[in-house]
Amino acid sequence: MNRKQRRALKKLSKPEQEMTEKVALFGLLPDSCSACQKSFDKKDKAMVFSWSVVVHNKTEAVRLFCPECIEKTKELVEKNGSP
Repeated sequence: MNRKQRRALKKLSKPEQEMTEKVALFGLLPDSCSACQKSFDKKDKAMVFSWSVVVHNKTEAVRLFCPECIEKTKELVEKNGSP
């Protein structure tokens, strides 16, 4: 990020700034599920709307999860209780 971009970012409100930072991290989006390695097609509209993206701002890590892995995780949480 260059100086001009940083200055423009400071002028934004807090919600706008957070959204801009998250959108910038989408360049780091993986090409497969982070859990099962199932491939992800960014051009498939159904996949784009059904898969889940998790962004960790502190580590700038972007994780991508398929619907099956999300469902398995929800089942495990329900079975074992919330962490």
